[in-house]
Amino acid sequence: RATMTAELLTEGGEIETFLMEADPDNAEGFLLAQRNRLKAIAEGNAKQWDEIENFVQAVKDVRGDVQRQNQSGAAAGGEGEAAAAGADEAPDYERSIQEAVEKVRLGKESDPNHVPLEEHEMVMSLREKLGEKVKKRARNDDDDDLEIVNNVGSDDVHALKCPITGMFFEDPVRNKVCGHTYDRKGLNQLFSTRKTKCPIPGCSNNTLSLGQVEVDDEMKLKVRRHKTREEAAKKKRDLDETMDDDEEGGGYTVLE
Repeated sequence: RATMTAELLTEGGEIETFLMEADPDNAEGFLLAQRNRLKAIAEGNAKQWDEIENFVQAVKDVRGDVQRQNQSGAAAGGEGEAAAAGADEAPDYERSIQEAVEKVRLGKESDPNHVPLEEHEMVMSLREKLGEKVKKRARNDDDDDLEIVNNVGSDDVHALKCPITGMFFEDPVRNKVCGHTYDRKGLNQLFSTRKTKCPIPGCSNNTLSLGQVEVDDEMKLKVRRHKTREEAAKKKRDLDETMDDDEEGGGYTVLE
């Protein structure tokens, strides 16, 4: 719903044109307030989604701890007074999960690749719908920011792989002569065979050399974006599976 509203309030759109003509004195302030409100809603949704992910991961961590403790107890035979005393104490799962949630949250915040709410995919998508130019930072890289405007669709996975190694680019370099991109490791492998022809079929560049290539920051960002999408999709699948398990178990997560 917020995305649909954002499309209506996009810069230069029909609503903005109409309001600017009908009430030029107040239209700009009104539109700004509504756009800021939509961005706040998007950030709130992103925060809720992040909290759900933290909770799901925490439940998995606690369940894993409980299973390991049960296996350890079974291996020890459950003998002795300590085992008997432990059996009389009911585990405080609620506290364990709360502590695990906090641990997951702190772990995310300390991660150099952690994405702040204002740069969450939901927020960035809405800002693009509003017509804003969205700037995304290539993390763990000292290079200048790369600007991505109205990025639509997903990158062709084949195009994200080195034509020499067949693996995802790790250190992509672009040929300034013919425009093709290779991974530096693959390029070194090619040079080790004393070949100097561009490996792309049909390319007429027969004098390939290290002097022709430069770091391909855009390709780095494309690969990083693809891997981030894949990771997010995996998390969503895990979340959906967990929700399905909860429904089958009567709405509760069973800790065994």
